[in-house]
Amino acid sequence: MTKLRAHTKEIYDIMLLAQSSFRIVDYLYREREGLEIEVINQNQFLKYTAEMNWRIYVIELSKLFSDRDSDWFNLKRFIQKFKKGYEYNKIKEIDNQSILYWEQNLALEKRKIDNLILQRDKLYSHTDKNRAKVKNELSFSDAKELIQIVQRIVSEIYNAVFDTNISFEPIGEPIDDLKKIVQALVDKKKEMIDFYKAHCKEQNIDPKFIGLT
Repeated sequence: MTKLRAHTKEIYDIMLLAQSSFRIVDYLYREREGLEIEVINQNQFLKYTAEMNWRIYVIELSKLFSDRDSDWFNLKRFIQKFKKGYEYNKIKEIDNQSILYWEQNLALEKRKIDNLILQRDKLYSHTDKNRAKVKNELSFSDAKELIQIVQRIVSEIYNAVFDTNISFEPIGEPIDDLKKIVQALVDKKKEMIDFYKAHCKEQNIDPKFIGLT
């Protein structure tokens, strides 16, 4: 039981890191209007932040969805351990119906998982000579669904085996501070625009003349 708890916690931690990175990417790429979109689109560091966090999302989540034995925490291997003759078979709270449901979830998402692993192998873990042909085919809803698959497995184990409700909303997420940074940049830009508009008014200059509306 102790080993299962530690194993599940490792999967949970990997998922949380992928989730935190995904939320940053989702926030920086979502549709928005006004000064916020200008601030984000014109800030090279924020663009870099989005790219790096997508890379983290892909690399971390691939550890769970790869079916290679070298990826110790992959879900396929983990689920197998609950089957007859394997390590966690004596955990009676996880029955064959749960195992079948988890495996069906993975099978239904095969296209998404294959693209995730392809990105990891050809773009991020290694620099493949044919990397230009590798495209991200995951929508934001696809990326979120892969995270939710992991959450469902982890949640069921914690609830059924350890009689514990586990949270997927940790306090102090990086996205919280990122939102504050973006808002501060927006406020600063607005302050600058208001200053120039006031100056234009004093000098009897049409703000549109210098690109202000």
